Amino acid sequence: MALVPYEETAGVGLQKFHKPLATFSFANHTIQIRQDWRQLGVAAVVWDAAVVLSTYLEMGAVELRGCSAVELGAGTGLVGIVAALLGELLVKIPSQERPSESPSRTFSGHTHMSKEWERR
Repeated sequence: MALVPYEETAGVGLQKFHKPLATFSFANHTIQIRQDWRQLGVAAVVWDAAVVLSTYLEMGAVELRGCSAVELGAGTGLVGIVAALLGELLVKIPSQERPSESPSRTFSGHTHMSKEWERR
């Protein structure tokens, strides 16, 4: 359910959200995130704000090495993934039944902990 009415076929801007896979390049890595707008809604796509914040972090404006972080986003976890790659830090990405249902689907190939708090 959209908060703002729109038509999927009306413009070019929304088409990228309906692609099943979004691919990005950050921290010398290729990151692929599965998207599923139709089944899981607006939180199951990578929004431009996540890309902008990830770019900001990659520019080195914030020192991430030696830090821990909790990714409290409401989406696909792109910013948390980029932060982990840039800072070699522990990033907690809380699991949730919806929208992503499985963080491992989003962040495959890397370890993740869901709703577990520990000190490293």
